[in-house]
Amino acid sequence: MFCFPNSKTPVIFQGVTSEMGLYQLEKALAYGTNVVAGISQESHLTNLMGIPVFNQVKQAVKKYAPKISVIFSTPAHALEDVIQAAKAGIPLIICTTEHVPMHDALKMKMVAKENGVQLLGPSSNGILNVDQALVGTLPSHLFKSGKVAIVGRSSSLIYEAVSQLNEQGLGVSKCVTLGTDHLIGTTFVPVVQSLLKDKTSEIILIIGQIHGQLEQELADFIKTQKKHKKIFAYIPGRFLNRSTKRPLLGMESVLFSDIIEQKKLAFEKANINFIENVDEIGQKIFNSMKQKKGKQ
Repeated sequence: MFCFPNSKTPVIFQGVTSEMGLYQLEKALAYGTNVVAGISQESHLTNLMGIPVFNQVKQAVKKYAPKISVIFSTPAHALEDVIQAAKAGIPLIICTTEHVPMHDALKMKMVAKENGVQLLGPSSNGILNVDQALVGTLPSHLFKSGKVAIVGRSSSLIYEAVSQLNEQGLGVSKCVTLGTDHLIGTTFVPVVQSLLKDKTSEIILIIGQIHGQLEQELADFIKTQKKHKKIFAYIPGRFLNRSTKRPLLGMESVLFSDIIEQKKLAFEKANINFIENVDEIGQKIFNSMKQKKGKQ
């Protein structure tokens, strides 16, 4: 199961003195996130924006028992920081670092599994529990409180969906970004499994990607559930042409439209509503909620 942070959840920031770490720390504190400590290799630093700073994760864990660590490291140091957090037993690790070498990403997954912790990312924008906690790099000012939970790979498409939901007078309850890399630590299944039990979320929106099997895995999981909430899904790329310059791994000879059709079919068999066009996201969800209210 996947646990969402609230205003009381203790959080630490690794790489807190990086440019992104400093910026996001200020944003998180202003949002009301319970950031209890920062981790930095700068030995002279003991306090930053009112929170204590340590050199090692285990020091912060011993004193504050954080439930989440958010990592703002360079690609060269991200693996080392994930290992520190995992071995310290922090239940959820969010790696925001982009361009992590694939071999390092594989090691991250293995270390998280070996230590029984959950890894979000790499290249994850983190989690926003609206009006509760911001852990990551999501622009919280874009999100209005509502009943729609979003789980996605691409942050830019999430922002488009949020804009449309706002236009329809809806809003968002929770937002989770899994990361856009080929290898990521957490898939759709555990997040959606928790959202199905979340009382603040009435509808779930999935924003997938062309590559990988994560969408099919989600569809297979949903088919095992006797009862589930209304779920919508959108996958970009139907009209993309194959690229000879930057092909997706293992997909050089496959039409993107064929892959999306396969995922669409898997969703429909699981009673998940597939959205064909990106500009229909807000309207489709609005119509669904309107119909639900009409039946009550």
